[in-house]
Amino acid sequence: MSKTNITYKEVIHLAKLAGLNLTDKQIEDIRKKLSETLDYVDNLNQLNTESVIPTSQTTGLVNIFFKDGEENKRGLTSEEALSGVRSKKDSLFTVRTIKQNNI
Repeated sequence: MSKTNITYKEVIHLAKLAGLNLTDKQIEDIRKKLSETLDYVDNLNQLNTESVIPTSQTTGLVNIFFKDGEENKRGLTSEEALSGVRSKKDSLFTVRTIKQNNI
């Protein structure tokens, strides 16, 4: 059973921040799932990780950036990137205006 109890009001607040319109059933489902998730994370916080070396990534990639002045030979030119678009202006993609929902 969940120890953390996210409230209905907190879920509504989060939904508004995310621009979501949720039904009462969805709000209750999300409330339960968020509470369970926070409990799980709290359980992880109980673990002794003193001997674990911190890491910022796990892929083994090293510096993938180009040096100043070095040309990116793997990328697309502007013309190639824009070759299949429906709408462009100058050398930019254009999209329809996105209307914000007021919740």
